[in-house]
Amino acid sequence: MSAARDIAINRAVWLVWAGLLVFRAVVASELPLLGDEAFYWQESRALALSYSDVPPMTAWLIALGTALAGDTLLGVRWPFLLIGAALPLLMRDWACRSGLAAADADRLALIVMLMPLGTIAGILALPDAPLTLLMLSAFVALDRAADRGRWRDWFLLGVVLAAALLTHWRAALLFSTGLIWIAYSRRGAESVRRPGLWLALAIAMLALVPLLQFNQAHDWAALRFQLLERNPWVFQWSGLAIVPEQVLLLTPLLAASIVAAGTAVWRRSRGGVHDLVVPAVLGILLVYFALGVFADNERMRVHWPLPGYFPLLLAVPAVLGDWRAALGWRRWLARLYWPMLAAACLITMAVAGMLSMANTPARHWNARLFDSSLIGWPEAAAGTRKLLAERPASTIVIADNFLLAAELDFALAGARPLFVLDHPRNLKHGRQQQLAIWRRDQAGLRAANWSLGLLVVELAATERADQLQQWQALCTQFGDVRWLAEETVIADEVQFLYAEVRPPQTGQSEACTVPALARIDWPAAGQRFAADQALVIAGWAMAEPLGIAEVVAVIDGTIVPAQFERHPAGHVRQQWPTSRDPDQPNVGFRLLVDTRQLTPGIHTIAIEVRPRGRHALPRRFGARQIVVTR
Repeated sequence: MSAARDIAINRAVWLVWAGLLVFRAVVASELPLLGDEAFYWQESRALALSYSDVPPMTAWLIALGTALAGDTLLGVRWPFLLIGAALPLLMRDWACRSGLAAADADRLALIVMLMPLGTIAGILALPDAPLTLLMLSAFVALDRAADRGRWRDWFLLGVVLAAALLTHWRAALLFSTGLIWIAYSRRGAESVRRPGLWLALAIAMLALVPLLQFNQAHDWAALRFQLLERNPWVFQWSGLAIVPEQVLLLTPLLAASIVAAGTAVWRRSRGGVHDLVVPAVLGILLVYFALGVFADNERMRVHWPLPGYFPLLLAVPAVLGDWRAALGWRRWLARLYWPMLAAACLITMAVAGMLSMANTPARHWNARLFDSSLIGWPEAAAGTRKLLAERPASTIVIADNFLLAAELDFALAGARPLFVLDHPRNLKHGRQQQLAIWRRDQAGLRAANWSLGLLVVELAATERADQLQQWQALCTQFGDVRWLAEETVIADEVQFLYAEVRPPQTGQSEACTVPALARIDWPAAGQRFAADQALVIAGWAMAEPLGIAEVVAVIDGTIVPAQFERHPAGHVRQQWPTSRDPDQPNVGFRLLVDTRQLTPGIHTIAIEVRPRGRHALPRRFGARQIVVTR
């Protein structure tokens, strides 16, 4: 009976492994590239020994993927898919070599696959999948080398450590973990006296040579960004959220079993494979939690602690065995363990599947529930292609920030010269220096030989309060700016503007236009109106240099008759003192709409702002729903 159960568990491992690999491949072939992925793709087209954001391994893997499968979504991601698929297999192999029964090793592989971060491992072409695999490989190699003491095992450890350092700066935590292991365990103390350990460290240090050379040549840009510029280094209460985040991501029962495993290991001897548990907890998990409180917590970080859990997982089968043998609530926990993990896996797959439908009508819902940064890139690329087709082949593309530039570059297969304006987002993500190295930044644009450019602006990349100043600066950066179109994928969340620009040496335009800015202050979303009650739409609208010609009401996508009135709005001048709208401060407006022309029910209202000037670009603002009652 036991043998049959073990065979069933082994079959389940391979069925789940194959099913997840197919699922990940489907998602990876449909999910639009994240902006960071697209930037790594750009790095893969300019291979180097390091970059200003991360070391080169991610770019190297993408270069391999696209060399064999082309510049497609799957071409970029397939090496990472294989890396993610290797994680549970390596964990299973380590468990078997550590003396666990084959069935327990299979259970560990299932745990790695069913936990949410394991379910989606490798879908995205980011440094995290290779770094996680290499950190797990370092644990396996160190365990094997400490036991056997063979030169080839220490050599393998050195190669793995070097590869990890070439993947991400977070690999430095392997060395802090190693120091704790040496101080804590008997095997660690013995390894210090072996030349193999020093060979491994020497090989690992070789990876630092190109990284340090790059940093020294570029004013230590990468290290400054990773250690100083991206981190506030002050206590942040919001950072404490990393603890409940991890409990949810592991699932509560898996988290409880990991804590129980760590407690059990702490009470045992410091020999054998379990001597890696305490160093991993102190050198990786606690450091990650501390970083979550004091360092950058604006960017995604939930995947950081994953490598620190692997040594703890080796002790989880014993914990599950104790729970199954116990009476009362612990036996119930053992019975719920696998259903909870399976449910977490299915929920994760559902979320990933919905995100991969970012280009379907479901994208509006996806953006609000998950991440709007996945939405709109195909539309922006389509709009860019359309406008480029109407212009000379020599037209260059200019994006207002590096993420948009990377997405457009990938969509255009790198076929057009592409430049990026200096933008706070470039600095915030550590990419400004790399753009300068490639001469794709604003200085590179000024030095380039071009006569016509298509400028694409992502509205969400700039705070609304800063947009006017940004657009005014365009009038000094270019000789002429003519706004062509607006692409609205999701109102007020994903919008793009397109403009035709010329170099400044062609002469400054006396009537350089700035896109209109406007806001609806009334009514609020969800406001109710009786059918016999006048609908008043109030707010403000401004444009320069000629001002606003009119504001019209748009209901359910159709322009409807409305009485337009102007009134003062001094608060707008206070917020934007540099505004050159000639109607200031009388930029407020009221629109009176006869609700008798509206049927009872829910209606979507908005305004269309029409600036003065022959080439002025009308824009729509403030889409929201109201309710008309009988």
